[in-house]
Amino acid sequence: MKALSMKRTAATLLALAALGASAPADGQDPAPMTLSQAISTVIERYPSIDAAKAAVDAARARTMQSNADRLPQVSGNANYLYNSLRPYVAFAIPGLPPGAIYENVQDSYVASVTARQLLTDFGRTDKLVEMARSGQITAEDALEDTRHQLGYQTIQSFYGVILLRSSSDVAREEISALEEALRIAERKFAAGTATKFDVLTTQVRLSNAHNHLTDTLASLEKEENGLRQLLGMDVAAPLAVTGDFDAGALAIPESVAISDGLMNRPEMKLAKDAEQTARLRLDAADRGNRPTLDAQVSAGLENGIVPSLYDNKGYLTAGLALEVPIFTGRRVTGDRLEAGAGVRSAKARELELTQAITADVANAYADLNAAKARLASADTLVAQASEALALAQTRYANGVITNFELLDAQSSMRAAELTRLQARYDCVLARQAVARAAGVAPQP
Repeated sequence: MKALSMKRTAATLLALAALGASAPADGQDPAPMTLSQAISTVIERYPSIDAAKAAVDAARARTMQSNADRLPQVSGNANYLYNSLRPYVAFAIPGLPPGAIYENVQDSYVASVTARQLLTDFGRTDKLVEMARSGQITAEDALEDTRHQLGYQTIQSFYGVILLRSSSDVAREEISALEEALRIAERKFAAGTATKFDVLTTQVRLSNAHNHLTDTLASLEKEENGLRQLLGMDVAAPLAVTGDFDAGALAIPESVAISDGLMNRPEMKLAKDAEQTARLRLDAADRGNRPTLDAQVSAGLENGIVPSLYDNKGYLTAGLALEVPIFTGRRVTGDRLEAGAGVRSAKARELELTQAITADVANAYADLNAAKARLASADTLVAQASEALALAQTRYANGVITNFELLDAQSSMRAAELTRLQARYDCVLARQAVARAAGVAPQP
């Protein structure tokens, strides 16, 4: 049995060594990272943030493109034409050589610059520009939504690492206490003052404690890898975090949290953006069959003008163009129907989110109240278990109780500590859940 205990201890040490294998080669520990630093790092570096920022830039570009039709359009044009066919009229004057009058030149050149300006399309382009700007606002709100999601994901992962590290410390304390109890039991068994049952019972408890620590360390490694992935760190990089569970309750009433959530939740902002964009699309569709009035000015040089065919002549033209759609093949009607359906869909999404956000806030407060109650109970449980352990140690030293009963008291104490640790963790996550449901930006 001693060999089994030594093997369990060795396995635990190997697991701990594996977790510490990523320590810096120069022996210097990395500076501990706070929760605020972790959130800032994730929001600044995570790839989906860059993707959301790129979407904002693309939306700004679409706004610029849609606004282009309202600005002057200037183009240059140059042409050269060789024509071997040159009609002419021949004539003869007495006393002079024969002559001819040609209708065109063999090599003709034209160079011009044309400017076009949209005078009015009766508001259609204005609505298209507003619709593009609404899309830009949607992209910015989507960026904020991505930041919120990553921030709260970081908070959960950060506190998960702290919880599992603290749980592993408690498990190590349990193992240390059981190993000491095993040594005492074996010594008493050798002296004939304890039974083999006491030794076997302690060994079983020690084996279970080692298994529990192994499982905790495996969960810790997974949680740390998840946090490294959020932080953009290599899987083998050292991860040092610092912080504690602040289980303080929120001061705002539930009704205020609901109203804040309906106003500030990124999902609700995106839904309202979608409705605004759909309404602007409907307005643009209503203007799809309106006339357009353009002004155009062109200036340039050209040869081949009668009577001096080979002289370069400058010219200037100006005019107005009015285009009135008469029949569009029901395209405008289809645009209106599509845009109207988009408005109805967006309003339905807002109604759904209103109900969901109200339920989210109510559930978050229910979880917070339950977590606070469990924490108060856990504090009492730890105090009671601590007092019971002190009494058990005294009675065991006086020979009143058995080793088995002492181990029960020690296990109850460790279990109470883990219960309180879990309750503090639940309180922190419940508080963050309330903040998230109320649309508050992620923060420590």
